[in-house]
Amino acid sequence: MKTFVPHDYQIEGIEFLLTTAMAGLIWKPGLGKTVATLTYLKILKDKGGLKRALIVAPRQVAVNVWPDEIRKWAHVQNLTLDVLHGPKKGDILERSTADILVCTPEGLDWLVKEHPITHKRQFDKVKANVLIVDESSYFRHTTSLRYKNIKSILHQFQRRIILTGTPAPRGYEDLFPQMYILDMGGALGRYITHYRMMFFDAKPRSNGTGNDWVLKPGVEAEIQRRIKPLILHSDAFGKFHMPQLIRQDVVITMPEEAWGVYIEFEKEFYIALAEGVEIMSPHAAARANKLRQMANGFAYDTAHNAPVIHGEKLERLEDLITDLQGEPALLLYEFDADRDRIMDRIPGAVLLTGQNKTATAQIIADFNAGKIPVLLAHPASAGHGLNLQGAALHVIWYGPTWNLEWDEQATARVWRQGNPNAQVFVHTLVARGTMDERVAEVLASKDRSQKLLLEALKRRPQHVVIPPAATTSVLPVATTLQ
Repeated sequence: MKTFVPHDYQIEGIEFLLTTAMAGLIWKPGLGKTVATLTYLKILKDKGGLKRALIVAPRQVAVNVWPDEIRKWAHVQNLTLDVLHGPKKGDILERSTADILVCTPEGLDWLVKEHPITHKRQFDKVKANVLIVDESSYFRHTTSLRYKNIKSILHQFQRRIILTGTPAPRGYEDLFPQMYILDMGGALGRYITHYRMMFFDAKPRSNGTGNDWVLKPGVEAEIQRRIKPLILHSDAFGKFHMPQLIRQDVVITMPEEAWGVYIEFEKEFYIALAEGVEIMSPHAAARANKLRQMANGFAYDTAHNAPVIHGEKLERLEDLITDLQGEPALLLYEFDADRDRIMDRIPGAVLLTGQNKTATAQIIADFNAGKIPVLLAHPASAGHGLNLQGAALHVIWYGPTWNLEWDEQATARVWRQGNPNAQVFVHTLVARGTMDERVAEVLASKDRSQKLLLEALKRRPQHVVIPPAATTSVLPVATTLQ
């Protein structure tokens, strides 16, 4: 077990949680928000303020990270934890006396669903007074079942906390459901429709499927003012050693024949690559994905087969990995067809996505020990909760992603505190003149928007005067409950 010596920003974060009943920590991955939150729960328990905490987190984070972290740190050994996941989760809940229950968003659906005969819910057995939503951006869609489920139980908790590194991956619209989890409408209103009417203009989509919501000019400052009391943001990278992050695009040029296919599809939305092999795109979003697939070297047809269009990106990937001379690299793919082609082409590549818990733990240990030169993963499964910084110097994106959260979170599996290397390199394979370039531009635009938001939410560290009776041996400053 390890001794927790908190950084200044972690002390500030723990104080913020203790003194704010509705609190959001917006910290970049790798800054230790999990151990800070466990320390908060330990202090809460020591002072008689913890009945039980319910943590809702993505599967990898719920099943691996929270149990591992509570075992790691010596000062939180008086906390107990059970994970409600898998076929025996009902039995676990029935007998549990743990201070902390952890479940996934899917497990939350099981918790809140009424029994068809008794109309009772598993949630009635939880009896928690603290709710912690880890990676709260998973709940950013107000129409999703997971958001509706969590909304139905918010009033049961005296304290509500959200943890995330990317609060607004698509823009300010994403903030509404996350802030609602905290204050049930106090800052941004009770209804997403009212929030949109107040701060956004409706922009009809070109395909006629609805509206996009665009911020009205000059409203960012008002949104920031409203949510600032609920949020503590820190990137803190300047306060301790972090490897230098070096990004580079690895540009490839599509062969002439493949380029002709790409241009034709881009113009017409439809192309027959060969007799009986049709690729159709009914609207712009699907067309953009087809173009990204073509940039990678294939395109799914109507039967979900993946005819190969070119192999340039795959060849360039092979050259890049050869150049790395065995230095460990996390390789991220988005389409299953790319995964299959990479596994066939790259000797020694190990697939992380889709493995069971035991295999995942062993693969991660081997990768961190430098025994696996290429670890292949989908960013949706490798984007949260995995510590892959033990030996890796490189992150490779087989193609740029639209998803800012995936980009930041998956890259941060390697580029994080504790990586022993002086630099971490992020290589993104980009097909010249294709949708790859547009995706990179859009991603950068989203990134700039979010950076402005996070910058506005930063707080200056403030000295908190706390009565001597509240002193705890865990922290080098005293803390108390409100």
